[in-house]
Amino acid sequence: MPKPDSKYLEIAATLKREILEGKYEDSERFPSEETLARRFGASRPTIERALRELKRAGLLEARAGSGFYLTFAARNATGVIGLIAPDYGKIDFFTDLCGSIAEAARAEGYGVLLGDATAPGSKHRAAFAVSLARAFAERRTAGVLLEPVDLVPDSHVATRRVLDILAEKHIPVVLLDRDYVPPPARSEFDLVGIDNFAAGYRLGRHLIDAGARSIRFLTQSDYASTIRSRIHGVAQAAIDAGLAWNASCVVETDPADVAAFRRLMRGKGRPDAFVCRNDPLAARLLQTLSALKIKVPSKVKVAGFDDAKIATLLNPPLTTIRQPIAELASTAVASLLQRIREPSLAPRAILLDAPMVARASTGA
Repeated sequence: MPKPDSKYLEIAATLKREILEGKYEDSERFPSEETLARRFGASRPTIERALRELKRAGLLEARAGSGFYLTFAARNATGVIGLIAPDYGKIDFFTDLCGSIAEAARAEGYGVLLGDATAPGSKHRAAFAVSLARAFAERRTAGVLLEPVDLVPDSHVATRRVLDILAEKHIPVVLLDRDYVPPPARSEFDLVGIDNFAAGYRLGRHLIDAGARSIRFLTQSDYASTIRSRIHGVAQAAIDAGLAWNASCVVETDPADVAAFRRLMRGKGRPDAFVCRNDPLAARLLQTLSALKIKVPSKVKVAGFDDAKIATLLNPPLTTIRQPIAELASTAVASLLQRIREPSLAPRAILLDAPMVARASTGA
């Protein structure tokens, strides 16, 4: 038997599930308190609390002298959230984030459509995202969480196509991890991610405190705005410490190119520390440094981002920024549900703090 003071929550959960399943007609009055009291064998005050809970969730609205009716959000809700993440199955962070989003959505009574988990290679990322957007628009999902397209030329144009397809069906969107326009510009969409500038600064300051005086940021071309913010954070830490920083401090070289890194490590002003755009890139760099017999961290310190599973398995274990995955997932789902209920809200950027995990690759 449920506790008396929690029965209203069970009733609210049942009614919420039925609303999302489309059991109730859009224009008809929602069942009366008396009808619901008989159905659930509950008191009128308990039913009143359950209905207030559904009103708070944005699913019911009260009309004076008439009763409760479905809100616009409830009438358009399918009980399903779409998730477009081109890096699912390729990068640990996005794979884990998608799993946590599914859990957070289920806790709110929503299912998640992820699409084909075997997303194609980099050059097909744009087409993959567009095809999913069309499928979600056809199904009229309640809302979509979107990782913007990157690592392809004109990636912002591809993301805009996705957004336009969803906008035609009035499907709310919350961006994951990053905006699709370069900073400091902001798009008209909600964004949930980490404060990449602060995280970059934190890593840069850590390396400087550990003795680094010539830091490089290792990345790939066509990188996303999040990477740009990380670079700016590292650069600001260097500048604040009185160290040199210029365009050459950003290295867009494949870390598997041993010859290129041999030249870099022998050149004038050679680096004594690298911040890598993510942990897999740092892992490849550690392999190259080992092949060149350059010791880490005594000669060169290495740090990454995301705290992927590989970070603790490397030799030496990798200093990195840990993504707060559970918090990002719950915040993203909550933001999307609020956007579904209140589509006229001003755009918001919610940036969570991301802690640094210091390990042996930087001398910790």
